Amino acid sequence: MRPTWVSVDLDAVAHNVAAVDALVGDAAVCAVVKADGYGHGAPAVAAAAVRAGATWLAVALVEEAAELRAAGLTAPILVLSEPRPDEMSEVVALGGVRPTLYTDAGIVACASAVAAAEPSGGFAVHLKVDTGMHRVGVRPEAAVATARRIVDAGLALEGVFSHCSTADVPDDPFTGVQVDRFDAVLADLAAAGIEPPVVHLANTAAALTRPDTHRSLVRVGIGVYGVAPGPDVADACRALGLRQAMSIRSEVTHLQVVPAGEGVGYGHRWVGDHDTILATVPMGYADGLARAWGLGGEALIGGRRRPLRGVVSMDALMVEVDALVSLGDEVVLLGGQGDEEIGAGEVADAIGIIPW
Repeated sequence: MRPTWVSVDLDAVAHNVAAVDALVGDAAVCAVVKADGYGHGAPAVAAAAVRAGATWLAVALVEEAAELRAAGLTAPILVLSEPRPDEMSEVVALGGVRPTLYTDAGIVACASAVAAAEPSGGFAVHLKVDTGMHRVGVRPEAAVATARRIVDAGLALEGVFSHCSTADVPDDPFTGVQVDRFDAVLADLAAAGIEPPVVHLANTAAALTRPDTHRSLVRVGIGVYGVAPGPDVADACRALGLRQAMSIRSEVTHLQVVPAGEGVGYGHRWVGDHDTILATVPMGYADGLARAWGLGGEALIGGRRRPLRGVVSMDALMVEVDALVSLGDEVVLLGGQGDEEIGAGEVADAIGIIPW
């Protein structure tokens, strides 16, 4: 078997959830486990998060909620975007899954599915308000009317929420604008006699830096996995002691000396100015590694940072090493070795993307 593997430290997941739980005080913690738990394995991450104190889970898709229920997770699950009308019956059947609603079609479909399954009603839903992300949700000025339609349809409006779009830059004033818009919606709802018991606004970045966003629930996504949402909140993540849960490891499978002036890899994007010892590692872009990682990234071998050389191939990459490196030595592409650690943020910077 190829000596290349991904490890997920569920103790780190639990540690991160517990740390956020302690930080936010009376607010409950919702662990966001969409996209297969950000690639970490949703059922296992969700179970670890719940054991550590998360009382809610959140997903993006109905099938993700179904996977959690099939794995035996019983915590309330919020579907963060409105399910398609033809998915509402499945949402109701799953039990304890809260759909997000913000369109008339969604409200009608949800109410119809509930009436078919539970004529007595009382099915809990959440209303999403678009305070400036402009992705999904109802406009603030339409929030009260939409909430009334939800209630009039016989549904229980359990929650109302929005999403911070710039909280990863604490000095950006737009988070304050969103807080003000959200508070105005809450005031309008209260004036109309509608006061949902669950109110949530904070993502990981806001939970760390904006206590005014905590409300009754915080939704923690990338922080569950021990990764900073951005460089401007990295210090806050370190101060909280968040631990990166994922590591990517392999081994040295080939060693060679490449003479000075010889190009390395496809297109000879790297040419050494000295005789260079190269280690080949059996992992490549077929595994999801960006080709450009080889032009600015690093790996850990023997507890030291080593530069990648040449673009990443489909199933191999090359690392510049020294004579102390041997066949079979462990290679860390993401995670820690000795006193060094390669974080998702620096990998993202090397290839021009984001840590997610």
